[in-house]
Amino acid sequence: MVKIILLLLGLIAASSALQLRSEEHIQRREALLANVEHFAEQFSIQYDNYTRYGVRSKELESMFKMMQLPPIVGRAEIEEFPPEAAIVSCLFCRTTVAAILQRFRAGASKENLMDFAFDACMQVTTYGAVVCRGLVNLNADSLFFIIGERPSLTANQICSVVLQGECGDPDPVFDFSVSVSTGPPITAHKSGSIPRSSNEIKILHFSDPHYDPAYLVGGYANCPEPTCCRRDRGIAVDPADRAGRWGDYRDCDSPWEVVEDAIRSARRDHPDASIVYITGDFVDHGVWETTHAGNIAIMDRFYNLVRQVFAGVAVYPVLGNHEAQPTNVFAPTHITDPALSVHWLYEHAASAWASWLPASALTTVRAGGYYTVLNRPGFRIIAMNNNDCYVYNWWILYSRNEVAAQLQWLHNTLLAAEAANEYVHIVHHIPSGGGSCLRWWSREYRRIIDRFHRIISGQFMGHSHRDEFNVFYARNTDFAVNYAWNGGATTTYSNVNPNYVVYHVDNQIFQVNEADSWYYSITEANLNPNTPPVWRKLFSMRADFGLPDLSPASLNNWVTNTLARNRATLRRYFEYKISMGDPLMTAPCDDECLRNHLCAIVINEYNELRKCDQLRQLPLA
Repeated sequence: MVKIILLLLGLIAASSALQLRSEEHIQRREALLANVEHFAEQFSIQYDNYTRYGVRSKELESMFKMMQLPPIVGRAEIEEFPPEAAIVSCLFCRTTVAAILQRFRAGASKENLMDFAFDACMQVTTYGAVVCRGLVNLNADSLFFIIGERPSLTANQICSVVLQGECGDPDPVFDFSVSVSTGPPITAHKSGSIPRSSNEIKILHFSDPHYDPAYLVGGYANCPEPTCCRRDRGIAVDPADRAGRWGDYRDCDSPWEVVEDAIRSARRDHPDASIVYITGDFVDHGVWETTHAGNIAIMDRFYNLVRQVFAGVAVYPVLGNHEAQPTNVFAPTHITDPALSVHWLYEHAASAWASWLPASALTTVRAGGYYTVLNRPGFRIIAMNNNDCYVYNWWILYSRNEVAAQLQWLHNTLLAAEAANEYVHIVHHIPSGGGSCLRWWSREYRRIIDRFHRIISGQFMGHSHRDEFNVFYARNTDFAVNYAWNGGATTTYSNVNPNYVVYHVDNQIFQVNEADSWYYSITEANLNPNTPPVWRKLFSMRADFGLPDLSPASLNNWVTNTLARNRATLRRYFEYKISMGDPLMTAPCDDECLRNHLCAIVINEYNELRKCDQLRQLPLA
């Protein structure tokens, strides 16, 4: 066992200098996976001895030390984990989940299992008792129900899904497919655009406000919890640690004044906007203390503000992963137990959105949090609840039936739109590529995008808190057929400036002709705390980068022949992506770092790196 410990410690300690998902990292991850079952068995023995005799052995203490989770694990997405965080997360997941499954199937009480999970949280995080107990209490009912209903689930299966790709390949038992109709073959990039004119439609895109009712100006901005700047810790002693009046770059959500200022300033600066997209995550990152009533109060305050400021404007909201209670957890609709069900959220959404949506759309909102609306003849909005693809939604482990059902609804809605000669915008919260979205969901979604790429004039999303975009390529080809725009975030969490995006859309094929990003500087705003922030246009995608249009063909050409080859241009794109947030502007980002941001543009499914690998081979100059 000592050799195993030394091996794993060596794996972890050496990893901090590696680039994420390098060949060496992959080899070390495989070495970990080859030894983790034995490690987990020894851990379980040592922990049983501790519970029996009340004394932690040196070996158990060493094991917990090896599983110490760095703070980024609770504050970033899987694809953003540095190598050491990914490896430690896998070790912790496989070890503790195996212990929970073993105890659960041996008949341990719910209280005993929760105490074990609480102790594990206390040992490997910096969160403290309140956060650890809250996280365990909120998630226990869902997790114990799922593992009780799925007795064949293993720690390997669970961790390979939750830590997608970083803890073994997900078991094909979680695979599923939807029925996609046959369409014309894809033989070229999707090109063409309508010339700019005074008749363009202006669309405002807000995302991820993360309003925190507990935000305290002057509160501790440096803290061990998942989110900081909160009133429970009081005013920070050191002025350098105090939360800013207009937000803070550190791990803090938004005070109400920031949320309100973003909405009112956008209306003031863009009075001619006729459509508003809101791509979710209204609720803060206080994930250990959420309640139904608290989430509803946050959502209602935001909806009422938008309803007042944008009276008479078409508003199309979607749900983010933070709206659920507990966070991320969206049970299938046939689950009716109030302790598990998400019906309360869908019913609340239907009621809150009734002033924006027709009665026909509210039927599917109540059924699953998604809907479709014809904005005007020839132009349809499809708003999805794609939180069922999120790898931190435990119910993925239980059933994929409803996941497939919503994707099939998307396909069928697009098929009807095609027959009616309509163009479509798809709005959802979670980006479909990368590591946050279950790989099979991304694959099936991409198949649908390929099939209907001709009529899909744009996709709009949030979640990443980055002002970015994606080019979609037809599967197994190099043909660019679609794109997705991310609205960034009006919160600063973390290290970014608040922003929103303005799209100028033609009124014939409803394609984006220009995308303007607006932001304010946190540093500047907090130097003048008694006056509202100054919102400015940060950049215009087409004008600033000299693009002839924003069609998929044009974007692909720019990504391949300019962005992948010109270091200065790629650096500028990166700076815009982070909304010029001062901490990230001054942090090092070498060529490998820049290429990671480049690859993020072209990855449409988890670990589908064909286009990324092509771009990485091009020399930066």
